[in-house]
Amino acid sequence: MTHAAQQLAGGTVQQKRKILSAGEYNRICQFINGYHGLAIDCEFELRNRFFQDVEPNALTCILQSELFNRSRGQHWKQEQRGKKLLKIYEEQKNLYDNALLIRMACAEGLNPVALCRMLLQEKYKLRHRSHISRFLKHPHLIDDPRLAANVQQCMISDNQEGSITDLRRRIVGEEYELKLKTLAKEAGIHFYDEQDLRRMGYDKTPDIKMILPFLYKDTVINWIESKANFGDTKGHKFNIQQQLHSYCNRFGPGIIIYWFGYHEETPTLPDNNIGITVLADFPAKEDLVFMQLAQGDIHTKTLEETSSATSSLGKSREKGSPAKEIKKHS
Repeated sequence: MTHAAQQLAGGTVQQKRKILSAGEYNRICQFINGYHGLAIDCEFELRNRFFQDVEPNALTCILQSELFNRSRGQHWKQEQRGKKLLKIYEEQKNLYDNALLIRMACAEGLNPVALCRMLLQEKYKLRHRSHISRFLKHPHLIDDPRLAANVQQCMISDNQEGSITDLRRRIVGEEYELKLKTLAKEAGIHFYDEQDLRRMGYDKTPDIKMILPFLYKDTVINWIESKANFGDTKGHKFNIQQQLHSYCNRFGPGIIIYWFGYHEETPTLPDNNIGITVLADFPAKEDLVFMQLAQGDIHTKTLEETSSATSSLGKSREKGSPAKEIKKHS
């Protein structure tokens, strides 16, 4: 029995921490930026050696964010590196049976897929990203068998870029959207999902919009957004700018859930004052307060009616509503 299985059998599995202090977050970022090697190896070191008590998916997300910011700052340099990379490959391709591009990626401090993209662009004089992506998705189309094998190795050794990584991230995102809907139904929340809202003509939509709002710790909640990500302050501000600000303007206050945790300063940012509550999990049932409805009324509510319901619920919170109008979910 493995150590993990023994822990499960004994019921002693330690809960991984999701909310990180500024100091710990900075230590993780310093480790990432000082690491020399492939990102996939850096992720292994983060998860299994240096930060074992931190939620593993949080570490993966922080790594992704740090490497993305680094590559964006060096993009102008990378555009000029194709000729150099192709020359190195041509000079050394007969020295190694395999893994030459992996070795080059480590030496150059590049993601393997990014290196392949630059090398293929230079070798085949490709100017359209779609043509390069075709070779990356289907390496067997490359007329150089040795290069094709190297590209294939890079595709399965890169946890930051490529079709495999994109697919994994999309599946994880969909998994947690489904988790949100399942937990909302179990809590007794009635809602519209994104497909419902788009049929009604809305463009930017949260993952779920309440048919009737509820109270969460004395705050009116109209929508919940699911993020299979870690909520660092910079990324959260970007989400506010791109999505959450319009949700608050259109629907009122709501919740964003960062399932893999967040930086301790994220929930207290002044940017949240427009009506944003930051959580690392679905709200606890004991913290939810619902309006009481007669059986069948819930199905007759429309989006237009919920705006007036939000207003009345907000006034009830301020003035003190009669006990018969709301009930606490148990």
